[in-house]
Amino acid sequence: MMIQIPDVHLSTFAKAKGRAKVLIRSRTDPRHTGEFSVAIDMKFDPATDQYPNGTLEIDINLSDSVFGRVTSTTVEQLSYTGKHNPTVFATGRCHVQSREVDALSTECRYWLMMANNKEREQNLRSGTPDIISFLIYDRAGIVIAYGTGPALEGDIEVTAR
Repeated sequence: MMIQIPDVHLSTFAKAKGRAKVLIRSRTDPRHTGEFSVAIDMKFDPATDQYPNGTLEIDINLSDSVFGRVTSTTVEQLSYTGKHNPTVFATGRCHVQSREVDALSTECRYWLMMANNKEREQNLRSGTPDIISFLIYDRAGIVIAYGTGPALEGDIEVTAR
């Protein structure tokens, strides 16, 4: 038996809030729109919070991923980095609502990265869009959903204070 040392999840002061929709044209087919959307409201302030907290919902309609909604049940890590394009990383446990998954896949883990590449006042067509990436895997460690792309609609605000 191989022993695996668990990762240490260190959180830093971070706040992520907003909604955004991503379109990945290569992930469309006759049954899938090639879109995923994210709604997030997470924060961690070590001065006032014992642990990171908040909510995350990802609606997934991508080929070769589970079709449905993923909702966070815990926030185990929320970390912030960057100055000119603030980026947040989040991990935790989640629940999948989908008719496509078996009992082993309804409880899951998530990894999320979001880069805030524009000011709130910027038009979506100017500048660099926000980038969102996620990975969902089931209790057996099998990837059941993933996606990375530019936000074409909405806005994600990532801050360190």
